[in-house]
Amino acid sequence: MRLFVGVEIPADIAADLYPLARGIKGLDAQTPENMHITLKFIGNVDPGLAVEIDQALAKIAFEPFDLCVQGLNIFASTRKIRIFWAGVKDQPLMRQLAARVENALLALEECPDMDMRNFTPHITLGRNRNAARATIEQAVADHGDVSSRTFTIDRFCLYESHSTADGPEFRVVAAYDGTDGQNGTGDTQNFRDDEAFLEREMLGEIE
Repeated sequence: MRLFVGVEIPADIAADLYPLARGIKGLDAQTPENMHITLKFIGNVDPGLAVEIDQALAKIAFEPFDLCVQGLNIFASTRKIRIFWAGVKDQPLMRQLAARVENALLALEECPDMDMRNFTPHITLGRNRNAARATIEQAVADHGDVSSRTFTIDRFCLYESHSTADGPEFRVVAAYDGTDGQNGTGDTQNFRDDEAFLEREMLGEIE
């Protein structure tokens, strides 16, 4: 299982952002349903550890906070632009949440693939396949003032990533609202039951 922790983006905002990358030739645009802000990339884990991760995340308390999209940017090396992304207005409460997620996962001492780079909140809009650097940089210049309505984050999620022929797909497998163990929507309760979780994996519900 390939897991990460993130927060969701409202569907209408994701739909508004999608054309920014969709129109760039050579850029693999992130579909609106896959857009999110990653709090921490965990990496590949076995189902038993996934249950421990879920239990650790369920204990994290946090205050709901407001966000809004603000600006465009890129992740790049000297040779190539890798990621075209939208930023968000700085929100200390989100940085606090990201730090609490990291600390909870570090306490497990069992996530060797976890990304330990500094937290840079962003919404991936596209991954560069062979788009010209100048084309992407022009898009950043043309739409650098992009913004969105304010939206509230009142839960964070554990996602599972699947590789497909059309690119990665992300699915929420558990959600947490910061009420100290009283979280849970969708698959969360079965996810915390180790035996039920392993049974569901054998039946192919979790890949």
